[in-house]
This record gives sequence, structure tokens and C-alpha cells, in this order.
Amino acid sequence: MNAPEQQPLVSAEWLAAHLSDGDLRIVHVALDRKGYDEGHIPGAIFSDLHVDLAKTGTRPETGSAKRQYLVPTIGETGDALGRWGARPRERIVFYDDAGLNRWAVRGYWLLRLYGFPPARAHVLDGGLAAWKKAAGATTADEPRPEPTDGGALLAGMDASLIATADEVLDWSREASAADGPTRILDVRMIDEYLGTDVRAARGGRVPGARHRLFSDFLTPDGRVRSAAETLTVLEASGVEPGELRAVYCQGGVRAALAWFVLHEVAGLSGVRNYAESWEEWGNRPDLPIEK
Repeated sequence: MNAPEQQPLVSAEWLAAHLSDGDLRIVHVALDRKGYDEGHIPGAIFSDLHVDLAKTGTRPETGSAKRQYLVPTIGETGDALGRWGARPRERIVFYDDAGLNRWAVRGYWLLRLYGFPPARAHVLDGGLAAWKKAAGATTADEPRPEPTDGGALLAGMDASLIATADEVLDWSREASAADGPTRILDVRMIDEYLGTDVRAARGGRVPGARHRLFSDFLTPDGRVRSAAETLTVLEASGVEPGELRAVYCQGGVRAALAWFVLHEVAGLSGVRNYAESWEEWGNRPDLPIEK
């Protein structure tokens, strides 16, 4: 049985059947090693979200504000692939243990952003919980892959998958007009959206943004909703699916999961991840906010 071409999701049953395939690389994404060390899918490589997939630092446009979710460069992403031992023509399956797969999807989105072959990047639907529910074995044994030239696996940035602040500003103006289109979706917690939970210099939201919690795009057991269910969720939020252009959160991780469900599963090809998200917008006094 072969992995379905161009299908971003794989099931626990599919992964169990292909665990010994020579062209499979499994990546366990987490905030720390505790869960990984207690038990992970056999053969899985550990990836620290804040080492491989999100960088700390500052940017000129946001001054001295310390950022936690900066998008790694293509070189840094290639270095991560190299540490994982990724080789040409391998499939990479991401999963996480406690992040509702938003950490795993950040890895998937990052590879897609930099031109990794889309037919060879996947996410385990439901993450580690789904694996255990399917009676999948876990292990504490850690593989030690030989480092590779991960940069050779990346083709260059696909700008259609990431939104800039200038683009979001234009879409915000459109959305704020009378009877304007629903261009932007905020997938943070409701208190962040309302501006009472402040995680930057300013609290609030991008003007004209609609709200839907990122986890609403998942079923109660943590699996990705179907395309039809996803469109229903959007429409219930007052969003016309064909009008949507960008999703955002605090640092582009929750937004990556929403992008994944909207773009990769529901087929809304015009949707981008505003990966700089509120870490940029809320720390830039030149950008408008709404409360």
C-alpha cells in the first residue's frame, strides 16, 4: 500500500503498516523532551519547536520586543532537515504529543514554504493520541541518524503560502469597508481577540478580522475536520470561504494548523498563513488595531 499522493494527512493505521519502510522519516515535535523520552513512535526523531521550527529574537520593525516565533530561514530549515537525517525521496511524517498537532503542522508548513515536495510531507492525523488509540507501540529508544545535506531538499520559498503585514493591511482595509469581504481570520483565544489578554505591546485584533478558535477545525478527538465540516465552521463564523485570504494567531503556529485545514484539506488555495501574526502586528505602532 502506497501513501496517497498529494494527501497531507496519514492515519495511524497507514503509519503502522509502513513503519519499516526505508523511505520514511518520522518527526516528533514538542516543546520539551519529556513526552518524547517517556514514549514515542518507533523510529521517530525528536524536534524541539523552539529550536527547529520557531526562532527567538528581535526584528527591526518591532524594535526591542522579544519575539518567540520568528520563521526560520531556508538555511536554518535545511539545517534542521540535516539533523533529522532526511534524505532525497523520503517521506516525512510530523506528529506531536500535546499540541493538538499545531506544533506538527508548523513543521509541515515550514517545509512546504521552502519548497519541500508536497507529495512527501505529511501529518499524522490525531497525533500521538491517535497512534496510541490504534494500539500503536511506543518506545524510549532514540534513533541517531547520520547528518545529511538537508538544504538540498528545499527548492526555495513559495510566497503564496505566507502573508506579509503589508498584504494583511490591504486585506484589512477591504474587510473594514461597508459590506466588505471577509478577508482575515483570527484563530486565537477569544480574550486575545477582544484585547483583554495582551501578549504584545498592544492588545486587540487586526481591523475587520473575524474570529474562530483554531481548535474548532479539529474534531473532539483531535483529528482534522473534513472539507465539508470545515466550510460549515467557517460559514458559521460569518466567513465566506472564497473571500478568505489570511489566518493569524500570536506567532503563526495555531494559524498554521488553521491554514493546513483550510488550504490543504478544504482546498481554499487563496488562504495564507500570516506567520508573523500578533507578535509583529501588536508590536508595530504603525499598524491599526481594533478592540
